[in-house]
Amino acid sequence: MTDLDSYFKDENIIKLLCKYRVNEANKRHAKHMIRNVSLHKSTKKFLITDDQENFKFLQSIFPSRRDWKKLNEVERKKYKDTISVNTRRLYKSVEVTRRDIGRGGTIPVWYTNLNNFVIELQSDVQNILVSTFQITKPNIKGIKKEEKKEGKKEVIIYRPIALYDFKDKIICSLTSKYLVNYFEHIFKKLNCSYAFRPKRIDGTFPDHHDCITEIINYKSIHPSLWVAECDIQKFFDTVQHHHISDVFDRHAAEIEKESGVPFDLRAKKIFNLFLDSFNFQESILSLKEDWFETNNLPFGKFKWVEKDLNEKFGAEYTIKHKIGVPQGNAISCFIANLILHDVDVSVKSYDDSVFYIRYCDDMVLMYPDEKRCSEALNVYMEGIDKNYLLYHNPKKFLNYKNQAVSKKFWDSKSKEPFMWGDKNSNENNIPWVSFVGYQVDYHKRIRVRKATLRKETKKQILETQKVIKALGKLHRNMEVADEHARLSKDQIVFRMQQRLISMSVGRVTIHNHKKPLEQGFCWTNGFKKLEKNKISSKQLRHLDKRRNLQINRIRRELRKIIKATDNATFPEELKKLHFGGAYSYYNFLKYK
Repeated sequence: MTDLDSYFKDENIIKLLCKYRVNEANKRHAKHMIRNVSLHKSTKKFLITDDQENFKFLQSIFPSRRDWKKLNEVERKKYKDTISVNTRRLYKSVEVTRRDIGRGGTIPVWYTNLNNFVIELQSDVQNILVSTFQITKPNIKGIKKEEKKEGKKEVIIYRPIALYDFKDKIICSLTSKYLVNYFEHIFKKLNCSYAFRPKRIDGTFPDHHDCITEIINYKSIHPSLWVAECDIQKFFDTVQHHHISDVFDRHAAEIEKESGVPFDLRAKKIFNLFLDSFNFQESILSLKEDWFETNNLPFGKFKWVEKDLNEKFGAEYTIKHKIGVPQGNAISCFIANLILHDVDVSVKSYDDSVFYIRYCDDMVLMYPDEKRCSEALNVYMEGIDKNYLLYHNPKKFLNYKNQAVSKKFWDSKSKEPFMWGDKNSNENNIPWVSFVGYQVDYHKRIRVRKATLRKETKKQILETQKVIKALGKLHRNMEVADEHARLSKDQIVFRMQQRLISMSVGRVTIHNHKKPLEQGFCWTNGFKKLEKNKISSKQLRHLDKRRNLQINRIRRELRKIIKATDNATFPEELKKLHFGGAYSYYNFLKYK
């Protein structure tokens, strides 16, 4: 554990800014891909506009993208994905400029802007205990979550995402790293939490893949197991500010006493400023009806559990307390572990031999004895109550072989203890345990959750639809016209293939396809624990089939494009290129 200032060194701040700049460039690259294939007037909105303040700010503190330094072969091999490569390229550009200035070179305007921003941010943090600095209230973005029927009407439910400016975002991010490392003193006492933890001795981070390994290992030792699940209802939306502040102070004092390492009070001040910047009542519920129109969203609502909170904790609970922390912020992620640590302690203290793991607000309990498993579940739910949180009441399911029962089982958020086993030997057995996107059966075979498969196929469709719409087909009765295409049909199809392949399996080539785990950020590497078996093979082949359907779909939609560039500028070898098995989802299973 080190002091807060060590987290706010120039290098750490600039690297974060580099990452933000590259992420913005990556978003714009996806938009430019659409604009570069279409002449349709609708694609003009992808140009930089005056209201894109964040992007313009990042442009002002970094060199033009064409001036980013290239990496040599040794440097390039250290990084697995384009974002990591470009982040390193940009940071290298800053390093080279700093070196040149030290040798008497000219100081670029962007470098002066960057240096001034870093100095200002560091000053704000250093003087935060005596200054009037505030974390600015975030802008709210709505992401469509689902459509629900309310009477005869379909209502769009949005998930609120809080967007902070870059200074506040960096202050929260680096302070969170300090808090995660400082509070690790108590978190590491329990070997049950896997999200938002610091690096281990071997340099790796605990992650959701480790959870699946632990489940399989426990199943290997105990062939007959009862399993229980309990889902927290609207976790981030229900965190009570006063309570989490008390929990924070109590544990910080405990760590300081046990470790002898003083806690930096500036981190506590930043934590409090973060809490002050957002609460659900003022930040979300106060938004006017025209907010959706202003943000170019179909009218809908942000769903909150006000009634449930008042029924559980008192009629005026939501009036007396500030409630809710923003989703997507680094400090919010730390809060998940902080507020649930006491719950972890309660469960482990009840019986340390009961299998219990948690990933953020998701958990699973296992034990060979049903009663013991049920009692541990009750201890967990009591802990949730004590922390002013809500949970979905667990349900009991009998006769899983009945299709209606099995559907209700998978639709339910929380489950009372069920026997994890073969449904054909006992109709009440449940063959699958679901956790963090994976599902494991009683034979310890792993597959992807069906909802995750549906989400991936939907993403394939949406990416294809973006291109088709950009080319002028705004409803199903229209056709893509030649006049709207910037490129030939072959060029557009090729770009679409590349896009879908990159999203699904990474930047695969015929030379590196036998090393799928080295492809960086892509869908398949989100499921590293998948092993080749009959079930997972069928799932990934299904995704290959669905992807091919979208490629064939775009070929059909573009059949009327007859640009002369078809033969003039599109290389003959690319026309003949076949994206076969090396580029497939299934290839991941074959060679991982």
